Amino acid sequence: MPCLAIHLAVAKKYLEKHPEENKEEFMLGSIAPDIDLPNIEKYMKVIKDINNKKNRHFGENNPNNNLVQYMKRKINFNKFFSLNDINTSFLRAYFLHLICDYYFFGKYIKDDIFKNMSLDEAIKVGYNEYNIITPILIKKYDLEIPKEIKDLISGKGIGNLKILNESTIDKFIEEMSNINLDNKKKELISS
Repeated sequence: MPCLAIHLAVAKKYLEKHPEENKEEFMLGSIAPDIDLPNIEKYMKVIKDINNKKNRHFGENNPNNNLVQYMKRKINFNKFFSLNDINTSFLRAYFLHLICDYYFFGKYIKDDIFKNMSLDEAIKVGYNEYNIITPILIKKYDLEIPKEIKDLISGKGIGNLKILNESTIDKFIEEMSNINLDNKKKELISS
């Protein structure tokens, strides 16, 4: 899954192209699956134990040791749509977040990078890279960090990027911000 800074950049670019969305709701929805959002029921129908991060992504139990397979099973679009539609800015952003998580590894960040790493090792390496790239993205996209996540964005990675690269991240942000959410919903629930 992309880091919070990537999700915020996608949301900001999406809002530039879709000014009809409620900015505050959209930005909150874009990070909601990755945070403990008090009163989330105000914005959406939730499943049991929504405070469990796995449940906020509507995924399945996944004992897989492969990062890409883990990420693909982490999201269940049919489960999400069995409870919610994308009829508010919050829910549209929440759906966009799930789409970003689904496509980030495997399509943009190639899975062969992780073939010799355990899931735990891949997660550790990935989070370090997120901490390296976060301040770059904040500056580049002039991101406002919502109060709900100020404590979660450290930007204190060690070393240089080895898996992520700025041009791939920029391409991802641009392509995700261009998605037609209604068409993507039809595509994902019919597959």
